[in-house]
Amino acid sequence: MLTKRQRRTFRYVLTYLVCVVAFLFFITPMLWIAYSSFRTPEAIFSAKIYTAAKDFTVDNYKTVLSVTDFPVYFWNSLRLGLVVTAASMLLSIPGAYGLSRYPLRGKNAYIMGVFSMQMFPVVLLLIPIYTVIFAIGLFNTIVGVALGQLMLVLPFAVWMLKGYFDNLPKDIEDSARIDGCNLFQTLSRIVLPISAPGIMVAAFYAFVVSWGDYLVVSVISQSQRTSTLTLALQRLGSALILRWGQVAAATVLTIVPTILLFSFVQTRLVEGLTSGAVKS
Repeated sequence: MLTKRQRRTFRYVLTYLVCVVAFLFFITPMLWIAYSSFRTPEAIFSAKIYTAAKDFTVDNYKTVLSVTDFPVYFWNSLRLGLVVTAASMLLSIPGAYGLSRYPLRGKNAYIMGVFSMQMFPVVLLLIPIYTVIFAIGLFNTIVGVALGQLMLVLPFAVWMLKGYFDNLPKDIEDSARIDGCNLFQTLSRIVLPISAPGIMVAAFYAFVVSWGDYLVVSVISQSQRTSTLTLALQRLGSALILRWGQVAAATVLTIVPTILLFSFVQTRLVEGLTSGAVKS
């Protein structure tokens, strides 16, 4: 019969083993893509896991960056991500704060309507989004693509920030008003600095959704000047001659920015994701 200390050790070992297996399950495809991006076509199709040193090359990256229009697609994706992130924060912060702090008529119905938007698959929203974008004359424009992605991002951002603002103590805002701060000063000097972790999570979500979006871009974008990295990957993957090394290199270049962004903001993301678990 195991002692209490042995049972505790067994649970720790089992927990770490499960975490390691789950980590390997998710990270192995990414490592294989990065590994394949440095292999020659002959090495990729050789059915061998290990590649000799002579078969490693950076030509896949050179081809993607110099021969294809990948830099244009990268710039379009970056612009869209920044625009969608900034616009979603400018709209969702005051909207979520108003829903959290003011007794608006029909507030619960509006909150449920915003939340229900997350229950529908994106495919069902493509036709309404296309109709609206085409009707206002923004079809095949960066602004039109950003507006379409904003329709997907904004409901979640409002819903998440509203829940975060609900957990903030109102006494701090009351003290600021007593000291003479108006609504704008209270929001900018008190609420926003305290809410930085939650805002960081919502902003990161908005950027990642915009960066990885394919459906909205494929419907609204019809030219190279508005195409993004997701369309570039789709076109590389659907070519008559499929060059897996270039596809892998383009995939790595697409994934790296989000990994770097996550590495810089991961502390705030964890803080923002866990802060709502405890009521103030």
